[in-house]
Amino acid sequence: MPGVYIYKDKHKEILYVGKANNLKNRVKSYFQSPVKLGPKTVNLVSQISTIEYIEVGSEIEALLLESKLIKKFKPKYNIAAKDDKSPYYIHISKDKYPRPIINHLANDSIAGPFLSGFVARSILRQLRYITPYCTTAHPEKPCFYTHLGLCDPDLSKYRQNIAKLKKLLRGEFSKVKSELTNLMQKSSKIHNFETASKYRDKLKNLNYLLLKPVSADEYIVNPNLVQDKRLESLEALHLALSTWPLARIEMFDISNLSGTSATGAMTVAIDGQITPREYRHFTIKTNELNDVSMMKEMLTRRLKRLDWPKPDLIVLDGGRSQLSIVNWDIPTFALAKQDEVIWDTSGNQIKLDRINSGLQLLQRLRDEAHRFARRLHHKHRSATIKP
Repeated sequence: MPGVYIYKDKHKEILYVGKANNLKNRVKSYFQSPVKLGPKTVNLVSQISTIEYIEVGSEIEALLLESKLIKKFKPKYNIAAKDDKSPYYIHISKDKYPRPIINHLANDSIAGPFLSGFVARSILRQLRYITPYCTTAHPEKPCFYTHLGLCDPDLSKYRQNIAKLKKLLRGEFSKVKSELTNLMQKSSKIHNFETASKYRDKLKNLNYLLLKPVSADEYIVNPNLVQDKRLESLEALHLALSTWPLARIEMFDISNLSGTSATGAMTVAIDGQITPREYRHFTIKTNELNDVSMMKEMLTRRLKRLDWPKPDLIVLDGGRSQLSIVNWDIPTFALAKQDEVIWDTSGNQIKLDRINSGLQLLQRLRDEAHRFARRLHHKHRSATIKP
């Protein structure tokens, strides 16, 4: 059971606060042969009179609770363990669009102290999937992270996210879970299923965070945890896209039966929202019976349509081979269905967690493209079948 343990001396003064994934094993590790313990630990153990503990539901809750207790009580051996290094604290700025800041100032901090800046950044990166926020000055137009569900351009919703972020940093996970559940249910009752699905995804992210089996101590040993790797993938994708604004994303798919009655489809998301009115069908005319050639014909025809809005991102349904057709200057990726891997034109793979909202948007676009292409394909096949 994860939690926090508290060592007190005979005067009931707190000597040390620690956290652990397994409280019993951690506490037991202190009471072994002095030869195996460092001088500071031996001195600490010699003063312990009573041991108290607080069980929590997850490792991240233990980590935040530990920092909260250290900040409040300033235990002697926690302070000594810093080895003259300044600890890190998380603050929330007072900007119009508030954002989290990490520094060494204890005053007005919302969480901390943390012995490592990696710890603070790891926590914030994980919570961003539940309560989206900006990391820099808020842009006037939706940025790349808006489309990935990591930022919200609406000021009112943004501030609500920050309020939830503060609660999470205080360890109030159950409150945020209840709030998200209520918001999801209210949206569903008024048939606002798009909004309800967003709250559902945030709940999934929260549950995933609270259940994933990662020891709190690994934040120190290895700060590049699951959520960090997921965000690094997003940042790699963002870097590949350079400064392109992702207002319009287009997904393309081919449907055919052994090369016959081949059709293609383009589905569109604008500002992160699926937009059916922008969908387009293509009847494939090429005699080359392979998906790559058919995809090339469809994209060539689409990009000649100067009367259509220019896409900010093109995604092709399929693997790396589909990207061989790219000869345009618009950022283009391929989404392989088997492993949900994103390929770039340089042959690099980007693997996003399956609960990531950015990947889920691309999956929905792909499923829509598949459905839309097959609809015209079946219409063509029906026309060729004689009664």
